[in-house]
Amino acid sequence: MNKIRVFSPAKINLFLKILKKRQGGFHEIVSLMQAVNLRDEIEIERIPQGIKVACNNPAVPTDKSNLAYRAAQLFLQATKVKSGVKIGIKKRIPAAAGLGGGSSDAASVLIGANKLFKTKFSAVELHRIACKLGSDVPFFLTLGSALATGRGEKLKSLKVPLNYWLVLVNPGSAVSTKWAYSRVTPRATERKTHFRRRRVSFTEMLEMIKEKGNDLAPAVIRKFPEVQEIIEGLGESGAYYAAMSGSGPTVFGIFKNKSWASAAAIHLSRKKSWRTWVVKPAFIKH
Repeated sequence: MNKIRVFSPAKINLFLKILKKRQGGFHEIVSLMQAVNLRDEIEIERIPQGIKVACNNPAVPTDKSNLAYRAAQLFLQATKVKSGVKIGIKKRIPAAAGLGGGSSDAASVLIGANKLFKTKFSAVELHRIACKLGSDVPFFLTLGSALATGRGEKLKSLKVPLNYWLVLVNPGSAVSTKWAYSRVTPRATERKTHFRRRRVSFTEMLEMIKEKGNDLAPAVIRKFPEVQEIIEGLGESGAYYAAMSGSGPTVFGIFKNKSWASAAAIHLSRKKSWRTWVVKPAFIKH
């Protein structure tokens, strides 16, 4: 086998609390993260040497600044594989949107390369490499529903409801994660935020995410007021709850069924030509 294809799901942060700033520039967080079935497609091919990256989105870098490139680089160094890799990325997840597309692509490269080269790295070994790439990358090695703590690398799998629909709305702006975190004043009083149980009902989940919210949202909304406009528009369209995901500017709305979600997505896409997706929470298949 000289080629393998894998899929990279997006994620949303159902809530995101910033607890404190750590040494090295990272922040201590607590976040409930959920994978969704909006996915990039990654093709990994064995080549004699080197690392090559190609992408259908010209805005996505294909050099060493691309997380997928760096994932391949770290993987080859760790395994001492004598070949190189060519990575083809078909982007469907918008970049710099708070949906973890770059981190997901990186995790998929680790998983796919492990299968392609038959290196049999364990989950622990892949997690160790993922932690070197970024705070969100380890999440995409999970099954898709997890409570993230530390700087995002400490993950506790949860059994949360998946029987709802989501509308994702992106206004077309790009938000720097580094910039968004630099605008937050951590609140030490939130340090005890945690799940007491691994299984929660839909009502319990909804109450918790409404209470916790997203600490990055206020600063992003001040710079991009359309984010608040989208949140309000999803609420008016029947969403149980709407909030910004991650560092934004993508907003998610939780809906009871697909028909309500689809109607909301059509309405909002016509209102301001915002990009919309109707998706479901999903398991991650490795």
